[in-house]
Amino acid sequence: MSYDICILGAGMVGGAAALACANMGYKVALIDAHDIEPFSSDNPPDLRVSALNMHSVTLLKTLDVWSEVRAMRATAYTGLSCWEHEGFKTVFNASDIQAEQLGFFVENRVLQLALWQSCREHENIDLLIGHRPVDIDASEARVVLDDTTAIQSQIIIAADGAHSQARAASKIGVTGWQYAQCANLFTVSIDMGFSAETWQQFTPDGPLAFLPMHDNYACLVWYSDKATSDELMANANTQLTTKIKDTFPNCLNDFILLDKARFGLTRQHANAYSSDRVVLLGDAAHTINPLAGQGVNLGFKDVAAFADALRQHNLAQFKDIFTCYEQQRRPQNLLMMSAMDVIYATFSNRFKPLQLLRNIALKVADNSGPLKRQVLKYAIGLHK
Repeated sequence: MSYDICILGAGMVGGAAALACANMGYKVALIDAHDIEPFSSDNPPDLRVSALNMHSVTLLKTLDVWSEVRAMRATAYTGLSCWEHEGFKTVFNASDIQAEQLGFFVENRVLQLALWQSCREHENIDLLIGHRPVDIDASEARVVLDDTTAIQSQIIIAADGAHSQARAASKIGVTGWQYAQCANLFTVSIDMGFSAETWQQFTPDGPLAFLPMHDNYACLVWYSDKATSDELMANANTQLTTKIKDTFPNCLNDFILLDKARFGLTRQHANAYSSDRVVLLGDAAHTINPLAGQGVNLGFKDVAAFADALRQHNLAQFKDIFTCYEQQRRPQNLLMMSAMDVIYATFSNRFKPLQLLRNIALKVADNSGPLKRQVLKYAIGLHK
């Protein structure tokens, strides 16, 4: 089977990349080993949730996917608060920059299903689900699947995640480390209504966060060391509910705990974004501390930058496409990764003078006027 582009990994980034390339007339094979359950409005939200900024929403609108997402569910948020101690709080509001919202919380499965639906309807895309590559030839852009199907293309886009099989086949190394923390996620149903505001309280043990969702659902995020995470996951829901109430700030209304899970935190950056005929997008190229929810937004920025590079060059000039893409995205990804590490290190330090300084910084930031508005515009993707 012959294609212009073969994409390994049909997650959010891979699906968006497939549509971006197909809209330019290229024939695309989109491959993933894992199917996902169909959407049902009766089901509570999934644990895996992404905070989409407005750059990501604009990309999804351009790809004609956003209407499919909204037809299922997405929750707008108009406010964002960050603090360590009460009285030293930074508050961002959409009204500060004359915007309707700062972004949307969307379940990963909902977004992936919307992308798949658009891919299935596109005449230039073959969506091959339930198939795993057993051989990847990076120099020839040739992939053999587990059912012996051979796919020949001009380039391979690796969007197959942090443990990318295509990256390994291309012999691209990575640098990075495991953070000494886990992100513990809890789906809850709030007894009382809540405003469309997300918040995050910093503690020396890690942040505590509230992510509003549709109806009265929300996702709570509790960063902790592995020992604490082991204890939390081992607790029955009754005991765990009590621990959450004792730990989270008082602004959290009463709730019913529905589901829980945890994920290890990793920083990882590929030593190069391409090799031979393979190019890396999304988590295959970089994983970031999820402190500010920028992971999928960086992946969508990768897609937009790759699409721009593809428009500027013929596909036969794939090396120029890869170079143009990496020159644009690598410095920006590295900057965001480093910024998250600085924030992570600053707010996890128990040194008293630093605690005072960081709280003063939050208060100053809240009153910084034009600078605060510029930071907010950058964070939600209104500025590059």
